[in-house]
Amino acid sequence: MLFGLPTFADELKKDLHQACVSEQLREHKGVNGLSLEASAFTEYCKCESNFIIGKATKEQLSEISQKPNTSPKWLKQIKSKAFKSCIEEKQQTIT
Repeated sequence: MLFGLPTFADELKKDLHQACVSEQLREHKGVNGLSLEASAFTEYCKCESNFIIGKATKEQLSEISQKPNTSPKWLKQIKSKAFKSCIEEKQQTIT
């Protein structure tokens, strides 16, 4: 059983984290003239990757591990929910 192995989830989480950082750097490139680095998104992307691992089904996780460059509709929906959750979590940490 592939999903029973902690290394699978750990590796997938690393891949999701790296993809998130790359995506955030692309989306925020040149915003307000700031030069952002990957470390600026570490906390958010850690939250997002944990959220995805926690909410996606085994089949969905298998799909994105086999086709890492795809972005199915369900993944976009989970990422949207992760965004709301992670930003809310960050705001609660600040206050």
